[in-house]
Amino acid sequence: MKNFLKLTVLLFVLFLLFSCGGEVSEVKTLNRTVPAKLTPFDPAQISDRYTTMVLGEICESLYEYKYTTDTYQLEPAVAQSMPEVSDDGLIYTIKLRKDAYFYDPLGEVFPDKQGRPVNAHDFVLSVKRLADPENKANGWWLYESRIVGLDEWADEGADYSKEVEGFKALDDYTIQLTLTAPYPQILYTLAMNYTFPLAQEAIDYYGPEEFANYPIGTGAYYYDHFESIPGSQHVLLANPAWHGKTFPAASEAGPLVTSRLGADVLAEYEGRELPFCDRVIYYVIEESSVQWLKFLNGELDASGIPKDNFDSTVINGELTREMVDKEIKLEVNGTLDITYNFFNMNIPLFRDNPKLRQAMSLAYNHEKVAEIFYNNRCELAQTLIPPGLGGYDPDYVNPYAHHDLEKAKVLLAEAGFPNGEGLPVLKYHMSGSSTTHKQMVEFFIESMEELGIQIEIIPGDWPSFLEAIDSGNIEIGGLAWGADYPDAQNFLQLNYGPNAAPGPNNGNYSNPAFDALYEQGAYMQQSPERDALYAQAAQMAAEDCPWIMGVHRQSFGLIHPWLKTRVFRDIGHGYSKYLDVDVEERTQKSGK
Repeated sequence: MKNFLKLTVLLFVLFLLFSCGGEVSEVKTLNRTVPAKLTPFDPAQISDRYTTMVLGEICESLYEYKYTTDTYQLEPAVAQSMPEVSDDGLIYTIKLRKDAYFYDPLGEVFPDKQGRPVNAHDFVLSVKRLADPENKANGWWLYESRIVGLDEWADEGADYSKEVEGFKALDDYTIQLTLTAPYPQILYTLAMNYTFPLAQEAIDYYGPEEFANYPIGTGAYYYDHFESIPGSQHVLLANPAWHGKTFPAASEAGPLVTSRLGADVLAEYEGRELPFCDRVIYYVIEESSVQWLKFLNGELDASGIPKDNFDSTVINGELTREMVDKEIKLEVNGTLDITYNFFNMNIPLFRDNPKLRQAMSLAYNHEKVAEIFYNNRCELAQTLIPPGLGGYDPDYVNPYAHHDLEKAKVLLAEAGFPNGEGLPVLKYHMSGSSTTHKQMVEFFIESMEELGIQIEIIPGDWPSFLEAIDSGNIEIGGLAWGADYPDAQNFLQLNYGPNAAPGPNNGNYSNPAFDALYEQGAYMQQSPERDALYAQAAQMAAEDCPWIMGVHRQSFGLIHPWLKTRVFRDIGHGYSKYLDVDVEERTQKSGK
């Protein structure tokens, strides 16, 4: 019966698309890309930016980030308003809107497709799934020890029929959240994918694992199972049941956004109904060279610049005449991120040999990496805190975050492995198969060979790499982390001991002194005192070298002239609804 229903829907979609003598009816399409295969759409398990980007178009959280402000400011999404907070900062009361409906494109869970309204119990379910030890949820680090009764609920068997005192539904449209201690970042967590509401009906229908392949959300778009090809493209269509939203008022835009979009564009779009595009296609393109060609051919509306094409595209910070003649725009933005290679500190060889880690960090040619792979579009990372966040110290210089092969050899000998003697062949686990990734891994191996260390490559793709991290079956790997929310705590938690895998501490680093500083700062409001604590913790971890530091990247984005309302957003999700495409202009200028 289910297959018959899918076939019927497919034939109906084709009938709508092909009309008027066989011509395809006009569908305004936004063409985007992700550089890796996606993981299943289980909110509790998603720890990568790419899957979050796609699911974040389909699902909504309680809060989201404003689109046109220069700084990251929260506003209600499924919540009706910002929360009421008790004087002691411990109790948050959140009212929900009543017109956010689950939408089931296949009509299997909700036969009418437009399902019931989201309620407080759906958010309670999501938080309980994070705490449930059976799920080994990637997002548990957000709430562990922070919500009254939640840890105890998990320890006592995770009985979903039992109420959690600190996260409960007062009624169908009111959530009460009670903290064990003040936690200023709690609101940011309510804008993340981990707290997307879940319909218990979907889990019951598909099963606790299979439901992740059938996302049902309340967002501006829904997942098109017929056009989507996992591993190749993910297609989203405008959700007819979405509660709706309008483009922000021009007065809300910050000076930077106003200067880039233009006051006239902001005035033109103010108050217009969202979303602007009928369809969003996320192409999975692992090779940057392929992405580049599709952009130049007009098949992608925006793109980064691959390292091999940068010097022929940007000269002295400006686009070449060829790009200018095509009316392509260049946007340069700092990003809240860091790249790094990490050691699995559960392995005694790495855990017990800080000089080995420090030697390998000095052998790695950080300066060459910035030049070859990033065209110097970055800043060498000295700690894990990027510029722009409290705790970043522009004057701090990491003694191991530069290239010094001679000092590396001395440290390796002091570690007991002169010229690499006595060391086993180490294993570097790959996270993809793109040309650039292969080149970066080969560069890492060549750097270590100069030190006398032999490394074997373990091939893999993004999902299998993440699975290997979570299961502890990894020795050395490379990652990047982009901010979930605009606070240095979001980066420091990558080295916090209790966040070990499957949490975000992928390298399983554990340092009681670091943990104590982290915990002291985590309960403080943003202040110079907290910034000083965070700087101290970050520098402590940097010199211990659980990571080989990479870079804080800059975003060099190219935008075709027909993409009208793009604002750079480094944090958050669900931004495709704000993007408009002039189909006529695209056809005229690209033929697409």
